[in-house]
Amino acid sequence: MPKRTSLVKVDPRVKRTRRLLRDALVSLILEKDFASISIKEITERAEVAYITFFRHFESLDQLLMEVLDEGLGELQDHIETLAKQSDTSNLETEGRLIFEYIEKKADLFRILFKSQSVTRVRKKVVQNIAVIFQKSCIPLARSGSQMTIAITSNHIATSLLALIEWWLDNSMKPAPVQMGKVYKSLIIDSTVGAVNSLSFVSK
Repeated sequence: MPKRTSLVKVDPRVKRTRRLLRDALVSLILEKDFASISIKEITERAEVAYITFFRHFESLDQLLMEVLDEGLGELQDHIETLAKQSDTSNLETEGRLIFEYIEKKADLFRILFKSQSVTRVRKKVVQNIAVIFQKSCIPLARSGSQMTIAITSNHIATSLLALIEWWLDNSMKPAPVQMGKVYKSLIIDSTVGAVNSLSFVSK
């Protein structure tokens, strides 16, 4: 999910109001499903006027997308760096950094996994992560088969999100440094190691 950039300086009051609305949405989604949340509930939780919401967002969906975009862009930056690594110690370090980031943004990722209303967002995240590995992971590119690359990159992306979801459900244990090793061994090493055995897959 690409990060948006702007050359326009945003008024601090606008930034503060948007932050209050985002924080209100996050806290409410952690209590109940997104589909049952109203704009009135969000503005009351944020302690801003109802009409203020529409000065910043056209809909609840737009607010939700801003909440998710804010955190997912940085996660994808970490993953892109990881995909380009070839040194074992760097792979483990980048894996640790991913889980340290997840730890800091735990509420954001609980939203991504908890609400059935954001299924389309999860699918987009999987697609984006898969594309990163398709472009950056040298062992996958060496397979020479576009079908193999598509299958394995999707497997890495879905496995990573499943591992993150399990980790959040398990109270973020074990520690990120150990999860970096788990990620490298269980997902990257095993997937890359299987690439050669997929030579039968049609190119």
